[in-house]
Amino acid sequence: MRYDDVILRWTKIATIMFTAMAVVADICGVIITKYIAYCWAEVFDLPRVIALAVIFYLGSVGGYLVLIPLFKMLTNMSRDKVFDRENTKLMMIMTAALVGIAIDCIVGGFIWNGCWILTVVALFMALVVLSIRVVFAKAITMKEEMDLTI
Repeated sequence: MRYDDVILRWTKIATIMFTAMAVVADICGVIITKYIAYCWAEVFDLPRVIALAVIFYLGSVGGYLVLIPLFKMLTNMSRDKVFDRENTKLMMIMTAALVGIAIDCIVGGFIWNGCWILTVVALFMALVVLSIRVVFAKAITMKEEMDLTI
């Protein structure tokens, strides 16, 4: 067993665990949202609590749109499909989902200031994924040029 296989296996396990935690968070979403609204945001009026719940669930959709492509990309890598156009497409989906989460959190920032931090984190993660995607795309181009010269 190669060292890379161990890392990929543990990363896939971690991705499955994060997905399971997201499912549990979705099941308990109303309770979580009320707790955040009442205890952290100090928001007590029903329309803003409902708005926070909607923002929570929209962000959750974005979370799945990050986790599922990540798992698919890790599966491709475990099959030695690393520098592949499919992986760059998956990274583009992840970047778009992270930008969507950031936009969702910007709206939430007007209700609870803690959402602004989540906005910055989501945008930073989108920047990292997009940068890695550019590196992958460049490697694919270089690989195709090398294949033509041989």
